[in-house]
Amino acid sequence: MSRLFALVLTAGALVFAASGDGNKCTEFSPCSREGYCDANAMFCMWDLCDPTKSYNATSCWQPEGCLDQTIEFDSSSDVVPIRQYSGNPNTNALVSIFEPDNSKIENGKLVLDMTYESAQNKGFGTTVHSSHSFQYGTVTARIKSASIAK
Repeated sequence: MSRLFALVLTAGALVFAASGDGNKCTEFSPCSREGYCDANAMFCMWDLCDPTKSYNATSCWQPEGCLDQTIEFDSSSDVVPIRQYSGNPNTNALVSIFEPDNSKIENGKLVLDMTYESAQNKGFGTTVHSSHSFQYGTVTARIKSASIAK
């Protein structure tokens, strides 16, 4: 059985698509996400990586264990774009998983912007992903929302 791969160029990075015949990712691009293979956080981060289609059982990054954590949002490193995430949850509490990255730290607050794309007549928001896993516990947040309806 031959292995067929498609090559996709996205945002300056080479990403390989595994063929639809059940093939897994290669050792050079070991992590699978939505049918594509690569070796960075966008593909290998826990809860994004599909271990059944990845190269082997240890390709996907494992979630970190439990810890008590308070995020004060006093440092721009509290949230980082996924392409800059090193895989160390102790250096970045949150990871912005979409591009473009519309999240930022501003005046001690996490700001999740929604930009309006007039050419497509729709908005594009942002999603942040915790760099630690949640098994149980309490998450407390104060959320403020504004309308940008047209």
